[in-house]
Amino acid sequence: MSNGPLSVGLSFALYLNSSKTLPLAIVNRSDEPLSWNADTRGANWLSLDRKLGTLKPHEIQTIYATAHSGHTTGDFQGRLIFKPIEGGNPSQDVELLVELHVSLQIYSDNGPKAPVVRQNRFDLVSERPGNMLQSQPSSLQFSNPADNGQVQWAMKSTVSWLIIEPKTGTLEGGKEQIVNVKTDQNAGTEAGTYTTDLMLTLTLTDPTKKDREPTSVLIPISLIVP
Repeated sequence: MSNGPLSVGLSFALYLNSSKTLPLAIVNRSDEPLSWNADTRGANWLSLDRKLGTLKPHEIQTIYATAHSGHTTGDFQGRLIFKPIEGGNPSQDVELLVELHVSLQIYSDNGPKAPVVRQNRFDLVSERPGNMLQSQPSSLQFSNPADNGQVQWAMKSTVSWLIIEPKTGTLEGGKEQIVNVKTDQNAGTEAGTYTTDLMLTLTLTDPTKKDREPTSVLIPISLIVP
């Protein structure tokens, strides 16, 4: 968890008396097991589905953060504090900025509709010819729901053994995008089974909707290395 959670911050745009849930990936980039606990500071409007856990070396866990807007409009900020314990020893706290914008305007949907992904999970099987990690490239397809209009999309990974092409782009409503995923042949991954998540995020490009936060989905991926 040396570089903290996958996201650099959480931003919510809500109307009165509503709520929104976003995924957050926690990454252990070390070779040692890591325990963590989390709490909020100055953000009593934010709740987590889990506040503690343990990660194996290089494991990713996903938690879900929910913002509740209440009865007051305005802009609110707080911090999400992660306290990692690596090898039995406390490490430096990781702070994540959380923001909440509450307005009187009521949207029929508080953000872009989630992208539709053809695969619920994605499995790669690699070979190691000449001590180089190698897998057949696989295609991942997703579509932008028609009522979103044009959106910016981005695909993120937190592991070194994945190559994603392309990683970003613009997608019209109702259209599909194909992304190629393969293993990096130079990754020094030992034999075993590895799991991670790809995070696919849609962001509205309509300037009249700029206050509405992105919508993300997580796509589980496994890699088997002989």
